[in-house]
Amino acid sequence: MSDEGEANDGARRALVVDDDAAIRILVSRILSRRGFLVDAAADGAEAIEDLLEHDYDLVTLDLMMPRIDGYGVVKYLQEHQPELFNRLIVMTAFSPHALEKICPPVVRIIHKPFEIDELVREAEEAIAS
Repeated sequence: MSDEGEANDGARRALVVDDDAAIRILVSRILSRRGFLVDAAADGAEAIEDLLEHDYDLVTLDLMMPRIDGYGVVKYLQEHQPELFNRLIVMTAFSPHALEKICPPVVRIIHKPFEIDELVREAEEAIAS
């Protein structure tokens, strides 16, 4: 877990989960510049630790990671924080078929490589929902 910004009361808080450090840093910076206080996790195990410690307004999640993968984080959210499931953005290089085993289906999916505008739009829509 690493904070990409300083504590800021009233700020929207996001968790960025990706084992690729370059993507994790890029997404963290994009969201931070859009006013989010960002925590970053390198795998699903770190993500679940962060989810236990903080309340998040948004989660971006890679699927294929070591220790606990994205599917494990989705299962955790469904069982323990279902209110956050609608504010989840799955970011994946896999085809849509890779998400078929998730039920209920993930609403927000961004395919890598992604456009920055697409990420910002999905984040704002997720927060508004």
